[in-house]
Amino acid sequence: MKKEITRLDVGSVAMMYGAILATIGLVIGLFVAAFGSLFGSLINSEQSGMFVGGGIFMAILFPIMYGVLGLIAGALVAVIYNFLAGRIGGVKVYVRD
Repeated sequence: MKKEITRLDVGSVAMMYGAILATIGLVIGLFVAAFGSLFGSLINSEQSGMFVGGGIFMAILFPIMYGVLGLIAGALVAVIYNFLAGRIGGVKVYVRD
């Protein structure tokens, strides 16, 4: 059976996209923190703590930054989809009962 998605709820799309990107940001932030700690321990200087602290800061900042940008992008995509779906038709999805 073929059905058509004619509208998207802007709030739910924005929240879901924000949550997805926040999760991706957390993974990337953890990698940055791990590599920052690794390279910070290999450097013998007074600034080696900057790598460790910067990595931990990125592990906190990336999920927040990605989540906010995802929230904005998700809302924008849903608004554009709703505008265009009314004019050219929505996405057709095949479902089984």
